Amino acid sequence: MSEPQWETLRTWLMAQRAIAPEVKVPAEVKRLDLSNRALQSLPESFGLLSELVALNLGNNKLAALPESMASMTKLGNVDLRRNAFTAVPALLGALPIRSLNLSGNRISDVCELVRFTMLRVLDLSGNVLERFDNCLSVPNELRTLNLAGNYIKDIAAMLAQLTSVERLNLEGNLITSIPPEAAYLSSLLELELSDNRIETIDKAFFTLGVESVNLASNRIKEVTLHGLDELEVMTLDDNALSSLQIADDFAPYLRAFSCDGCGLTAFPMLPSTTLGSLCFSSNAISDVPETISRYTELYELDIDGNAIVDLPEELANMKSLKSLYIGDNPLNEHAKLVIEVLHPEICDINMKTGITIEAATEEDLPHMAELLGVLFAIEQDFEIDFDKQLSGITKLYGHEGTDLLVARHEGKVVGMLTMQRLISSAEGDYVGQIEDLVVLQEYRKMGVGSRLINKMRFMAQSYGYKRIQLAADIDNENAHNFYTRRGFRRTNLTVFHFKNNF
Repeated sequence: MSEPQWETLRTWLMAQRAIAPEVKVPAEVKRLDLSNRALQSLPESFGLLSELVALNLGNNKLAALPESMASMTKLGNVDLRRNAFTAVPALLGALPIRSLNLSGNRISDVCELVRFTMLRVLDLSGNVLERFDNCLSVPNELRTLNLAGNYIKDIAAMLAQLTSVERLNLEGNLITSIPPEAAYLSSLLELELSDNRIETIDKAFFTLGVESVNLASNRIKEVTLHGLDELEVMTLDDNALSSLQIADDFAPYLRAFSCDGCGLTAFPMLPSTTLGSLCFSSNAISDVPETISRYTELYELDIDGNAIVDLPEELANMKSLKSLYIGDNPLNEHAKLVIEVLHPEICDINMKTGITIEAATEEDLPHMAELLGVLFAIEQDFEIDFDKQLSGITKLYGHEGTDLLVARHEGKVVGMLTMQRLISSAEGDYVGQIEDLVVLQEYRKMGVGSRLINKMRFMAQSYGYKRIQLAADIDNENAHNFYTRRGFRRTNLTVFHFKNNF
């Protein structure tokens, strides 16, 4: 190692506030965060950091990496999201990379991936890929693959490379079918295929051991659901289904099913008796069958926006039901009586029509900061400071593993909710930390908070989070009752804060 080279690199790293002054030798640098620096290049001496195991270069302007990085023989985790790469950096292929994030670049060439024999997690979302064929070694170690937001049309050739993949995200591409080659996905647990152009699904798909499937916003018109013995969560929202058939052997352990906005005229019954969440909102359903009472574990039923006039009396005996969405239906007096017997507070019968629950956009952030001021006005542990709230919500918006939802009415943000992904040592996996639930005063008692919570809960289920958790003001009894009615359980833990005053 050249001492002058190290001193130059050390000075540069300190100027970037990436290392502390106490760092005297490059071997002390194991993890390095150089994200959000507007960097266009790295020093050629960067490879002196040969003990580096994790490197974050996200949100810069990099189009290449220095050749000296070939000396980083312990580097396992690399984050290059939101830069200017047009191809997978070749030099990384000789390193023991286990996790690589190249999302939000301009990548069209992935041929170098065949050299990444130890790769387990790969994120290439938000690039300009048209194909993903013959670019991985077979066999390989890949477990998680994210190709969302590209221009991929045909997935048949790529699937033979993915025999070990457990989580596959192909959302927002141009895919027209699920081909017979789906049979190669023998290890798959989670499949995200929303917002494509899928019209046909091969029978091989129904033999998979997948646990979570999202097929929302496609062009599926006819489908017979069968098999999928391990399936727990399925979403078919926004498909114009002229025919939905459900076989007796379909998903015996299904926990959540959603078919929002699919043009259904009848209430389809599913074989699973373990259903907890069921959504048939925004359809043309006129009758709810008496057999709905077989769903003894159902805690959420969304049949909002249909043509339902009456309700079966059996619904009133469903003691597990915590949330019933039935607004925008021409209910008769008998149906309202059933709701009254069931429990009027779990129902959104007073819900104002036209309110939507959506992922927050960047333009929503100032409005969300104002809503946080409404929330903090009733929570004793926090202070109202718009600039701080805007800074915080902006950082959340750009942070990996976070979800921000807003309730919108006539273009106005009237409610919000956030969730952050955490790692629980008790669960041994990811959990969701829910925070910042607030609804404008004039929109309360209309089911807005319930919709936000349940939408986020469904998202947490689709991510495979082992649990979701939240904290509430100790004196806010209304909040305690709200969460309890929606299936949350009070724990014996007390939250402590220690605030750094600098």
